[in-house]
Amino acid sequence: MTKVLYEASGTVYPASTQSHIAYRFMVHEPVQSLQIDFSYEPKLLDDDQLAEQLITRAMKQYGYEQPHAEDWRKYAPLQNLLTLSLDDPYRHRGQAHRMDRVQQHRLTEQEASPGFWPGSNPAGLWTVTLSLHAVVTEQCHYQLRIVEGGSL
Repeated sequence: MTKVLYEASGTVYPASTQSHIAYRFMVHEPVQSLQIDFSYEPKLLDDDQLAEQLITRAMKQYGYEQPHAEDWRKYAPLQNLLTLSLDDPYRHRGQAHRMDRVQQHRLTEQEASPGFWPGSNPAGLWTVTLSLHAVVTEQCHYQLRIVEGGSL
């Protein structure tokens, strides 16, 4: 039997870049598995004029004195990058620093998705943290869903 433990959605903006959003959710009794579904959109900035401005500004900031007119294209397309990490009530359980716009992660006592550690899934207050590495579009919408995969 599956049970939704937590759902959240939101919208972030370029000013949110390099920040974090933490969500806390309760697991009322130990569970055999947890599944985390995470997605966001859009992935790519499809405005070449804005991409050129952003990339050229960054190139100058990081030491390119006189970038050639088309140098910015080497770094395009620009992408939003949102990732997540997870803490159970007692320890850090891992992180998913993936470029994928749609992600699904699972934790059981015997195995876990890459980037996470398997182990018991204890009762208590858990925290999932969204890291907003880059928001380059005017806005970026995300959805988070955490599902219990069965009781012990």
